[in-house]
Amino acid sequence: MIKADFYRKNGIYCGFIISGHAGGRYGQDIICAGVSSAVMLTVNTVTDFFVADADIKVQENKVGLRLNDPQKDSSARALVFSLENHLRMLSEEYGGISVAVKEIE
Repeated sequence: MIKADFYRKNGIYCGFIISGHAGGRYGQDIICAGVSSAVMLTVNTVTDFFVADADIKVQENKVGLRLNDPQKDSSARALVFSLENHLRMLSEEYGGISVAVKEIE
């Protein structure tokens, strides 16, 4: 199961942590490939195109992004929201993905 946790502060998207696997065979898992591609596109666009102030953490089976000034980076916030929406759509279509939004202080 892929776990996608998105974080909001005062209703404003400020980051995410995506972890796990969909469980398909290595090299043949289209769900994992789709999620990985969408996550990396989001991370790279936030940091390289929008040049947002963000902390990125990439580990085995886990990627996290935290916007350091989400109030300022509206384009980056919108992209994080778009990733959440995309993963929800993938989950509805194929399963294997748990998507949650958590409010933080």
